[in-house]
Amino acid sequence: MTVVRSLYNRFEHLVHELSKFGAVGAAALVVNIVVLNGMLLAVKDKQIVATIVSTAVATIVSYIGNRYWTYKDRDKIDRHREMIFFFLINGVAMVIEVMFVFISKYGLGQDGTLAVNIAKYVFGMPLGMLFRLYCYRTFVFPEGTVEEPEVVPASATAPLYPTSNSHAAHQRPVPETAGR
Repeated sequence: MTVVRSLYNRFEHLVHELSKFGAVGAAALVVNIVVLNGMLLAVKDKQIVATIVSTAVATIVSYIGNRYWTYKDRDKIDRHREMIFFFLINGVAMVIEVMFVFISKYGLGQDGTLAVNIAKYVFGMPLGMLFRLYCYRTFVFPEGTVEEPEVVPASATAPLYPTSNSHAAHQRPVPETAGR
């Protein structure tokens, strides 16, 4: 049991982060499913549009959840820059999801509600999720950086050797070959 506990202690921060990320993702997924299937019922033959709209709405839910809960302790880069990165990354992930719906509809001729749901949620969403997780951690909500201490250049008049011992200051270094 101590091995499991030590592993948990070592990765506790990651476990908590992934738990929060998963909870936000689950909420966004529910929104995504409800919006997609609602649109598929309301507007026939607009599977691509329904996929885009459902992902866009879920993206907004995801941003709010991740910004204000999952990654609330991360240093905040410029909010405009953060939002641009977030929505750009989600745009790429949306393309991944739409690609599978497109293949299902136009490549395989399967455009029913079940086929769209399988293409989007079984194939597109997992790949999009992995892409999002990596990019959120790396670009959108990066961990705080430790500032390096400022390096102050030595003065041109500063001595090369310390002068605390005046006798040592006047000694010259002995070449390594002197003892041979």
